[in-house]
Amino acid sequence: MLECHHSQYVTISLAYHAKSFTGAPRGETQKQIMNQLQDEVEYFHLSFTDWINGYTSYVETLNSWLQNCILQPRERYKGRRAFSPRRVLLPPIIVLCRDWSAGIKSLPTEEVSIAIRAFLFDLQRPARHNYMHKNEESESKDDGKNDDPSNLSFIQTSLTNVLDRLTKFSEASVKMCEDIHQKCEAARNAYDNYKAPPRSFSI
Repeated sequence: MLECHHSQYVTISLAYHAKSFTGAPRGETQKQIMNQLQDEVEYFHLSFTDWINGYTSYVETLNSWLQNCILQPRERYKGRRAFSPRRVLLPPIIVLCRDWSAGIKSLPTEEVSIAIRAFLFDLQRPARHNYMHKNEESESKDDGKNDDPSNLSFIQTSLTNVLDRLTKFSEASVKMCEDIHQKCEAARNAYDNYKAPPRSFSI
């Protein structure tokens, strides 16, 4: 995912700097393309949101269920530190799910959503422009202005921002997984090497 979004970001950035609009569609064709692009972006945003919500819900549910396997202390005295799975050397799966749950919350999900919503807003700009000026300009002048492909350069800027946010989201996801893996391995080693103190028996 990271390589894919990074490649997309590089491609759209190069296209933006090239400023090449030769052969750009005009008129009704351009309008149809813009409408289709808007539909696809809206669907992508919905899919991204559903995926994040489902992903978060799954991990939160798993983490909550595993917490039921832990005998929590009934009281917390003043100055006593909060309960931590690592200090009591519980099974690594409990440590993994707690870190996983915390890691998901730290991902820049909202930044991606904001960028996508801004992109959708920009995609609707030509339609808003037509609506506001249809009674102020002649039809021929209005069509000529909206068919100018150079007026669509703002879309590249907005799309570049979306792909940049997706790339950063992917980078954060990779880092989260790597950190969780390292912490889980450390918890597993500590758990495997733990030796309980010998019990004293009384006759």
